Amino acid sequence: MSSPAYEWLDLESDEEIVWSGEPELLGSLWVFALGIVMIPFFGVGLLVIAAAYLDLKNTAYVITTDSVFKKTGVLSRKVVDIGHDNIQDTGYTQSVLGRRYGFGTVEISTAGGSGVEMSLGDIEDPLGVQSTLDRLASRNVPAESRGNQTGAPAVRLDSAVVTELIEEMRATRAALESIEQKLDKKE
Repeated sequence: MSSPAYEWLDLESDEEIVWSGEPELLGSLWVFALGIVMIPFFGVGLLVIAAAYLDLKNTAYVITTDSVFKKTGVLSRKVVDIGHDNIQDTGYTQSVLGRRYGFGTVEISTAGGSGVEMSLGDIEDPLGVQSTLDRLASRNVPAESRGNQTGAPAVRLDSAVVTELIEEMRATRAALESIEQKLDKKE
């Protein structure tokens, strides 16, 4: 199931769109300025401007209750999705112009990935979008594997396990003391 605006998106029956957007025009202002400067050079600037505009208008981002989608492509189409359960980390960046006008880039890293796996470039309210992603990603992580204040995984131990661990530690301590005594006798 997909909405007419997102005919490229095939959602599960229980999946809903939480947020959608596209790059802000101001984010590519420098490309348009470069294109204008290059117009006298055999019209190359017009090609630069047209390519930048088509790229902007053919890029879309969608966050659903299950995944993040990015669609790009002018002549061909590329759709990439990352499930919320695979999101390891998110962050956002803003240029000076982005801070002034409220747009930026949200970066998504996945578990087992090497760096940023997906960027939602030049979107409005990047902090809000990052917060939405963090909320959705943490909702899909089981409570027992979420980190605690120290960053270590939260572990729940029952009294039998604690007792067994204490006994193991006592036995290890006794073995180390025995080894230490033998070494002291040899010296």
